Amino acid sequence: MLIPLSGNGLFNIEKNFSKEINSSHEYDFQNIISNDFHIIYPLTSNPVIVDKMQNFTILFNSSSFNDINVKIITAYNPIPDTFELKIKKIWYDDKWHVDVFVPDVPYELYNLSIETISNGEINILNEPRAVSIQKIDGNFTFIHLTDFHIGDPRGMKVSIKETIGWKAARKAVEEINLLHPNFVVITGDLVFGQLYPMEYSFEYKKLYKILQKFDIPTFLCPGNHDGYVQCGQDGFKLWKKYFGKLYYSFDYGKAHFLMANSYDWPKKKRMAISYIPLNWGGYIGDTQLKWIEDDLKNRNAKLKILCLHHNPLWDTKNDSLLGNEYYNRKKLLKIIWNNGIDAVLDGHIHFDDVEKVNETLFITTTTAASDLGNKEAYWGYRIIKIRNWSIFSYNYK
Repeated sequence: MLIPLSGNGLFNIEKNFSKEINSSHEYDFQNIISNDFHIIYPLTSNPVIVDKMQNFTILFNSSSFNDINVKIITAYNPIPDTFELKIKKIWYDDKWHVDVFVPDVPYELYNLSIETISNGEINILNEPRAVSIQKIDGNFTFIHLTDFHIGDPRGMKVSIKETIGWKAARKAVEEINLLHPNFVVITGDLVFGQLYPMEYSFEYKKLYKILQKFDIPTFLCPGNHDGYVQCGQDGFKLWKKYFGKLYYSFDYGKAHFLMANSYDWPKKKRMAISYIPLNWGGYIGDTQLKWIEDDLKNRNAKLKILCLHHNPLWDTKNDSLLGNEYYNRKKLLKIIWNNGIDAVLDGHIHFDDVEKVNETLFITTTTAASDLGNKEAYWGYRIIKIRNWSIFSYNYK
């Protein structure tokens, strides 16, 4: 249903809700009421970046409500500033969609707050660091960070002192905040997941807290360490709980980014026995491959970047106890080149590598905190500068 709105703040939709749901959809009203109450978009792991005086759309699940109010709250001010967003329209399919207008507010990173009122009962949803108000043009800087590895003991081989308390990971956050790029993309292996039973519960919780230290927007996609299945835990269930979708895309003005899941193995193939997983190489499932292709169709972007964990130039047959190859790797490369992808950003191997094939840059970035892939590697991240919607520079040691 579509309900055009006028004015600011709260409004009444009680009369239209039941009538339009029943007339235009075959939904069970009780099922709608019992849906979990949570924000679907934007998220701390998939924020919206928008200029002031522009619109964006919020997606969330909720029971029925009579009134709604949407606010953004400065994320890092000692005394937070709060701004109400004007609601332009709202509709429901299998979730709520709310179009909101950003007033003339300071350029900042904001928390999102949604308040719904149903028969006098107030429900409030908050999502930290979900809205970034920026002046968007073709000149911007972002950082590629990968292989964060919260909970990974292997970094001790590099520096015991800097692995205690995840100092290396925290150091990366502190440095990136000082550089203050427009946003950060993190391409997988954010946790470890291979030491002890129920490990993921601790690591994902700790990871979430560390990521909140970023005072700039962060976009995440998973790697193999994020999705192992062992000791009754599925890492990807925790990923979805804390970060939402396993793959998605976003726009920064005329630049388009795809955040893919290159550890898209079926659940049985993601099994791990203690320290030993069956497969830790690449896999792009057929459903996701079609999504990538469809997402790029008729995409009129001046810059296209694919972010994922495993570089599709390289087969990962050796990253499998069963000798499984990187599934759909060649088909993915064909999609990359047929759709004019400008760059592919990845990690996994814990050292730097840059190659240009068929006019596409394949940029592999070293680990931020784990063991190193070769003797020349180092802990780090990559600064990528865009000028006039084209890649201008990328630091490479």
